[in-house]
Amino acid sequence: MKRIALAFGLLLIGVATAQAFDKNDPAAFDKTWQLTEPYWNPVPANVILSDVAEVEPNNPRNLAQPLGCGNTLRPAAVSAPADTDYVAFTATAGTIVTIGTNADGTTGQLTDTRIRLFNSAGTVLASDDDSGPGLYSLITYTVTATGSYTVGLAAFSATATGIYQAFITCQAAQPPPENDTCAGALPLPCGNISLSGSTAFATHDYTPLASGTGGCTGFTALGRDVVYSRNAVAGDILNISYTSSADGSVYIVTDCTNPSGTCVAGKDATVSGQAETLSYTFPTTGLYYLILDSFGANTSGTWTLTGTLDCGTVGVEQRQWTFMKSLYR
Repeated sequence: MKRIALAFGLLLIGVATAQAFDKNDPAAFDKTWQLTEPYWNPVPANVILSDVAEVEPNNPRNLAQPLGCGNTLRPAAVSAPADTDYVAFTATAGTIVTIGTNADGTTGQLTDTRIRLFNSAGTVLASDDDSGPGLYSLITYTVTATGSYTVGLAAFSATATGIYQAFITCQAAQPPPENDTCAGALPLPCGNISLSGSTAFATHDYTPLASGTGGCTGFTALGRDVVYSRNAVAGDILNISYTSSADGSVYIVTDCTNPSGTCVAGKDATVSGQAETLSYTFPTTGLYYLILDSFGANTSGTWTLTGTLDCGTVGVEQRQWTFMKSLYR
């Protein structure tokens, strides 16, 4: 769970003042801001979702309501304390399954959920609390065996009730992107930056922190990640805004074999769907790696990266020669 005793200032649309929240204390989190949040689904543009109304009883697990890949359960409700809604779907081995929850309506909504994914034997394969937007949940899981699966949808608090929506998407496995690792990192150009993509088929390779909290972002980042690189000259200035439908984390390292030990700057101060802004002036000439990641274990999302890389007025040839000399000093 991304819940630590650390307050962040968060400027919220429709709220007169910045609300401070504690990711480790649900009671201290002011959830009223979520009423103004737009609906959110990290769903590829070519996937069409159909709404399926919840049908009770769908508890216990053997009464799970069929939902199926590509559908959204809405409206849905945790109608009584400690209620769990179960839905079922089938998937083939190798399929990447994404399961998430979000707000559905502006009043009486459930604002803090948890998800568990079960195989046909009832074994919990994955679970999540806060990897979705706000305090909603998100799971990305690669199915290893063809068969039937069930999902348990519930409130984080045993006493909470309310309206919500849940979705399941399934994608056939594809090769990872070219810049899945530092070995294939794509170069960041000087000037304006406007990039977008998805980490759905990437792998989890890096984290800015070995465990616990702290480090250059404040948290571990256990999601799927992609990498960009820059042969920087001292004085270059990077200003970026990174937004991911997962709970994004962005950081700069100098050694991909030791990211937590060489992370020089990073940001993970907001929740899913909100921008992480990072400004960094490169202090020395050398090779740097910018890693786009997400907080939750094995999570993925669609993302955008915008901003600028100010490379100064030094000519390209001189900049390249300066970098080459630095390698042999």
